[in-house]
Amino acid sequence: MTISDRGTKGLGGPTRADVARGDEPRDWVSFVLNVGDPPDTRRGGGTYGYGKGVLYQISRAGTVIVHTRTMTASGPESRFIGICLGESMELADPQGRGRPYTGRHWWGDVGVEHVEPLVGVRATEVAESLGLPAFTGDDTGTDVVIVEPDFGDESDEETAQYLADAIAWNLWPIMLERRGMVRLVPRVRNRGVDIAVPMPEKTRGLRTFVAAYGRLEGEDNAEILMCGSPRKALGRLALERQLIPPYEPPPAAQDLGITTAPHHVCLMRAPELVVKYHPGPEPAGSNLAYAGVFRAFDEMDRTYAAAEPPTHDDWVFAQLEGRERTFVRTTFTRIRERLGGFARPAEVRSNSVNAPLGAVSNFLGPLVAAATGSGAASVPALGGSHDPFEQDRESQSGSVAKGAVGQGVALPASGRPSRRSASVRIEGEPYFEESEIGLLLIQDVVVIGDGPLAVHGLVGVTVADGSREQEPPEGSEQPVVMGWRLGSEEQQGDLLSLKAATAGQRISLVVKPVPDTITQLDVAVAREGRTASHGG
Repeated sequence: MTISDRGTKGLGGPTRADVARGDEPRDWVSFVLNVGDPPDTRRGGGTYGYGKGVLYQISRAGTVIVHTRTMTASGPESRFIGICLGESMELADPQGRGRPYTGRHWWGDVGVEHVEPLVGVRATEVAESLGLPAFTGDDTGTDVVIVEPDFGDESDEETAQYLADAIAWNLWPIMLERRGMVRLVPRVRNRGVDIAVPMPEKTRGLRTFVAAYGRLEGEDNAEILMCGSPRKALGRLALERQLIPPYEPPPAAQDLGITTAPHHVCLMRAPELVVKYHPGPEPAGSNLAYAGVFRAFDEMDRTYAAAEPPTHDDWVFAQLEGRERTFVRTTFTRIRERLGGFARPAEVRSNSVNAPLGAVSNFLGPLVAAATGSGAASVPALGGSHDPFEQDRESQSGSVAKGAVGQGVALPASGRPSRRSASVRIEGEPYFEESEIGLLLIQDVVVIGDGPLAVHGLVGVTVADGSREQEPPEGSEQPVVMGWRLGSEEQQGDLLSLKAATAGQRISLVVKPVPDTITQLDVAVAREGRTASHGG
């Protein structure tokens, strides 16, 4: 398995660990020779310790090969070396005396007391003979080859897909398109076949975190978390609430703690890699997701880095002391305080009713669509001085509420099915569907009888007494009827007119709901004459 990067600076600097540090970078020494070097660059990542050790652990031979190209004072230089991390041992010297060895081995240009890398043409020739990716032009970067990797019981295909998902869920902050040229563009390939790496902006679950991350850029959309004593600004927190349909996160996400709809805060510091998805309170429904991003201020980076275990996947304040311990502990306290209010159901005031509402539609558990025989809400006039639906209409309510499903043919005001026009019946429960404009709520409807059909879709927010909200709070978002679907065709607007509907024909009402509310769906059918007289 080969891990390659391009557009990076490669492993430069001296090739001996006993050279004074000075101002020259020491990437070669840190990665190839030493263990546990601290980062020496701004926004540097780890310390070349635990993470590097994983490379050797995955290899059945405990061996990796490194081919890098870096810029030197005389131009680009290729370097090549093999490294093995094995068991320590004792070997006899020429005098028969036992000498201890660390178990670390290198293959390269062997000197008396040190192994130098192959450089220049020799490095390139050996890399090419092993089939490694070539460097072209002035490209710089590094290839790390894991010899005989052990993937356990997983197939190569499963491993490749896991890696693609793991890249997205761990590195999405530096993959975002908004970063322009300064971003990671990952590729995964299995035996010459490309494996798609999820795009964070378009990946279910992840895009909620991406939206929260976007809020960090606006002064009014993020909050600075403060420690009171000692007083210190810790970082910025932004939160986002979204609707997502039911889904099972990929194994890579589940290994990070995302097992259902996200209700987590992504913790990150200066390198902008995911440290941890810190869980918050469960949302009101399985389809209501919320996500947050907390990014520590750069001047606090060393404090949070010191709180990380060798795996770099948490902030453990217990391993710190003094002020640093207080800062990290307070961070979790502030996040918990903010999530406590954010995850609570919204409070809606309408007609003097102060009602905490749950999530949209069937988010609240075993809730079903109830079809009733008379209108559940008034229908706005389509034109003229009166409502053509007011006296003679047949309404099917898709309001989601506890109770049994009431199916059947809708009746006009006379109580008898009309023979002059078709009618409709709500079919099943509303369901959710992803789209480019966000989550949509779909209600299927079946035509009863043949003839002209005029059907009107209505939506609103349900308040505590089950009625439709009449006076929405100023500036509040409202559900919207996007249109109707007739097979593969779509028609915009809330009114659908068919000159010749047929029995059994299926149509669908398409609604854009509002998070953290109960959406009421109504389908009203008008008689042919009344509807036709007002166009629609």
